[in-house]
Amino acid sequence: MHSEISSSTWSQRRATSRMQRLSRKHPFLCVGLPFIVAVIGGSAVLTLSQQTKYEVQDKRYKMSSLDSVKIKKRKFDVQEEYFRMKTQGTWGEWEPKRMPRAPEDEPVFDRQDGS
Repeated sequence: MHSEISSSTWSQRRATSRMQRLSRKHPFLCVGLPFIVAVIGGSAVLTLSQQTKYEVQDKRYKMSSLDSVKIKKRKFDVQEEYFRMKTQGTWGEWEPKRMPRAPEDEPVFDRQDGS
């Protein structure tokens, strides 16, 4: 019985010493490799979870847009808008004017009085 205990203890010590020698000889295997695996695995898990999140949001948005009242939207065309505004008659009657600002909103660096 005593020999069984000592042999298991000896084999445990031998395995431990092998691991210690291996870790001293190749520290990348004990520290670097697990770190790289954790970073790459974490990145993969986060990518999949974010993808799932955005797919769910897209489905909700599409469902809500389909449920709302369907309004026919006319296609926007810049040239068409230009001619529509021109036919309203007020196209050439405007002029650019500066709106008055509150004194606290005036730019500080544009003052010429030296204050």
